[in-house]
Amino acid sequence: MLDFPEYLTTWIVYLLAGVGLMAVWWRLTRVIPWYALRQLLRVAVAAVILMPAPVVYGGADWAPALFVLLLDATLVKEADTLRALPFLLYGLILGLLALCADGLFRYWRNKKAAF
Repeated sequence: MLDFPEYLTTWIVYLLAGVGLMAVWWRLTRVIPWYALRQLLRVAVAAVILMPAPVVYGGADWAPALFVLLLDATLVKEADTLRALPFLLYGLILGLLALCADGLFRYWRNKKAAF
């Protein structure tokens, strides 16, 4: 395993790459005319890219949940291969809740501006 400075450096590099991917994805989804679909796709990709999951049960080391899911599905023979899936779903649910809160805020702001 990695010691703490290597672990921290790895996460910083991954987060910078994730932000770069999100910027590219944001640019690619600009052409979608439906606001709700555009935001939903952005939230889904952000949840998949940015959500961490533990590498081993009870361990202190975390990795991106997508990579944990893919490595467990391809390399682990007799184990719970879908153990990272709940973390991905938690990220997606949190993103959808934030999207709903944004929609309610926009509705409230537009309603208030109409009076």
